[in-house]
Amino acid sequence: MHPIFLKIGNFELASYGLMTALGYAVASGYLVPRLKNSGIKGLNKDTFWNLLFIVFVGAIIGGKLLFIIVSWPQLGATFAEKISTIIHDIRYGFVFFGGLLVAVTGALWYMRRKKLPILKTSDFFIVALPLGHALGRIGCFLAGCCYGKPTTLPWGVRFTDPHALVPPELLNIPLHPTQLYESMLNFLLFLLLHYASQKPHREGKILVLYVLCYATMRFGIEFLRGDYRGGFLLGMSPSQVISLCVAGVALWIWATYLREGKHVR
Repeated sequence: MHPIFLKIGNFELASYGLMTALGYAVASGYLVPRLKNSGIKGLNKDTFWNLLFIVFVGAIIGGKLLFIIVSWPQLGATFAEKISTIIHDIRYGFVFFGGLLVAVTGALWYMRRKKLPILKTSDFFIVALPLGHALGRIGCFLAGCCYGKPTTLPWGVRFTDPHALVPPELLNIPLHPTQLYESMLNFLLFLLLHYASQKPHREGKILVLYVLCYATMRFGIEFLRGDYRGGFLLGMSPSQVISLCVAGVALWIWATYLREGKHVR
């Protein structure tokens, strides 16, 4: 599509980076007005922005690391070629679950350090995640990464820009717009979480609802992805295996902890 949003001389503004930054800004903008009425003891402006920064940096580092691990066989024939590919394409190539794992680890460390209520704080922040993620996936679409398999469906998308991350052999071929599928589903998930968070609920319910819904939709979308998925177990990609595991845990928590009990706001 349009991997380079703006170019002035030697300066290039990548569409992927722009949409990622926009997603961060919009998600933050959603949370800030709700901070005062969150009712979370110890969550002030300083801890809010510190926690948000830890999550953002953790998502970038974790997403890149898991991408390198999963894609290692495809990065080059020699170690030097692999490192060169990583450096050259440093702006692209992230695996969401890797980012989520590192971001959650960092967030838990900070919340424990500041003695914030983990479940209630997580419920508050998680609502904005699919909103920012939806915009980030539009960045994927513009860059041509995370592309889908060839399709004959009328909404198949043809990538024509040679700078797009779609392989040359797939340029001008209709592909599933998997990036837009996930963007749309993330936006719907945001609306669901926003609605659920306004109703009385047990602490942790919004977090578990997010995990269950995202894992389910990601498992399905993986079948339509055309980029290298890193075959892992029974023909499933690492993301599908992770999706099954976290969805199973989420279902267990829902059944044993969230099904009954006192509701809170």
